[in-house]
Amino acid sequence: MIRLRPAWTNPLAAMAACGLALVSAGSLADYRADVGYTRLQQELGGALPDGAGVVVSQIEGVQSVYGQDAWMPDITDGEFAGKTILNVSNATAGLYSGHATGVATDFYGLTSSMAPAITSISAYAAFDWMGPRYLATTYQAAGGPTPVVSTSRIANHSWVASAPGLDTYVLRRLDWVIETDEFIHVAGLNNGNGSSPSASALLTSAFNVIAVGRSSGQHDTGTAAVDGIYTAGRARPHIVAPGNSTSLSTPHVAAAAALLVATGHANAVLSSDPVSVGMTNRAGVVVRNAERSTVVKAALMAGADRVTHNSSEGNLGIYRDVAGNRTANGLDRRYGAGQLNVRNSYLIIAAGEQGSGEDGGPASSVATRGFDYDPAFGGASGSNATATYLLPVSAQPQLLTAALVWNIDVTGPVPPGMGFDTSATLHNLDLLLIDLAAGGATVAASQGTADNTENLWVVVPANAQYALRVIPAGTFSRDYGLAWQLLPDADGDGAPDERDNCRAVANGPVLRDAGGNSQLDTNGDGYGNRCDADFNNNGVVDSQDGALLRVAFGSAGYPDRDLNGNGIVDSQDGALLRVAFGQPPGPSGLVQ
Repeated sequence: MIRLRPAWTNPLAAMAACGLALVSAGSLADYRADVGYTRLQQELGGALPDGAGVVVSQIEGVQSVYGQDAWMPDITDGEFAGKTILNVSNATAGLYSGHATGVATDFYGLTSSMAPAITSISAYAAFDWMGPRYLATTYQAAGGPTPVVSTSRIANHSWVASAPGLDTYVLRRLDWVIETDEFIHVAGLNNGNGSSPSASALLTSAFNVIAVGRSSGQHDTGTAAVDGIYTAGRARPHIVAPGNSTSLSTPHVAAAAALLVATGHANAVLSSDPVSVGMTNRAGVVVRNAERSTVVKAALMAGADRVTHNSSEGNLGIYRDVAGNRTANGLDRRYGAGQLNVRNSYLIIAAGEQGSGEDGGPASSVATRGFDYDPAFGGASGSNATATYLLPVSAQPQLLTAALVWNIDVTGPVPPGMGFDTSATLHNLDLLLIDLAAGGATVAASQGTADNTENLWVVVPANAQYALRVIPAGTFSRDYGLAWQLLPDADGDGAPDERDNCRAVANGPVLRDAGGNSQLDTNGDGYGNRCDADFNNNGVVDSQDGALLRVAFGSAGYPDRDLNGNGIVDSQDGALLRVAFGQPPGPSGLVQ
């Protein structure tokens, strides 16, 4: 993460120190397998969304290059061939920032990004973006002019800053822009040790942003104390991603958001609310429900992995393991909703909008994945005061992850000559899981009061007649985005089956880790942690997995794996292994 330097006389450039650790994107290429992109790429082939048509912005702190201030990515780099990168802040021609280039490579580069078809980018210096070029923050308490109109849909912020005396106006203007223009802003936390509040990462204290940390947990947590609404100690990050610094984990999430926006925009049928299927923002850009800021944020959070098997960075610790790591809105203090899984989030959006029963949703249950955008909710002005989503019944336990997101309401522009009104109202919604067979009794709830997301991570028992329910705390009219997924979880341990090395047997599911000695891969041998033979977890079973087996167990004999969970290692396990590798069952337990 790069900082703005305090040498700038502009008060917007008052900065806090931040560690800068950025390596070339190529060295972290495996992150795409860790976040589900490789698997999605294999499943969709040529139909994989790639960010085509999504206009973005990249905002960067200044980096000293040969004694001069640089913030532009290197437009001559081959990663950006065919792309238009606008030098909005008038950087010196030919002066490029290595930090900006590394971030850009993972955000929209041709070979390292999950959204390589992004071709239109506006590049800003952070102090200029906060000032006249975009946010138009001024000294006036009422705020001066309205933020500049932009055709961008996603902005990446791999920088941290503080703006003493102006912080409340920066945050409120940013939240207004996200709400008004459906302009998604992805902001990185400061690098740190996982325990300190993010006082210097100003933008992550905004309500409507997507705040990003590292999968290793090496980042600051929480929010800065700004005012009576933008309070300290709120849940940050929202999500984490692999990266050797937050500077790189942030564009990984921004690129994933671009992939989802492209999906929602290109497929009008995915947005189907009976009242409103979309909106047109100030720039004249049509935004469908499936690509709204609340829906994309909810899909990213609901689709996140709480259990990881990374090859590019350290894994998440045990999710919500102790009371101190459990936030009031259902997240983990260190990891937010968990690690980015773009495949899960894509499948949530691709499942389409599914309304609540009160809004004429599905006649029976919703699908195992999906989302809803409700344009008016809360009991005021004729809006619903309850929204119920009947979940499908399964003969096996299922892991439910759900995220409810709404934007804080900032008043914004007032009549000519009156400036920009920074008054803000944070409404309060709750997300419940109810048991219909028990008269609607609540079995799980997320009821935080300080933030604008509610989240559930719950095992739904076999044959349970459960439903998600959204209720308002108070009376108002507000829109929200809700996203959910139900994944098979035969052993009911809170990790979906594809994250376990499990096999169902006559007496019930048997779970083995790589060493066969516990439910999770706690002994660190790194093998056999899924219900298939993809031992390196790159989304495909291939010769690399065979090589791992040979290294671990030698070149002959059966691997010490009870793959069918019958209590012994025998030729049946060898047969399963050969089938998994696409070979006929045979006597050998290894793939040669």
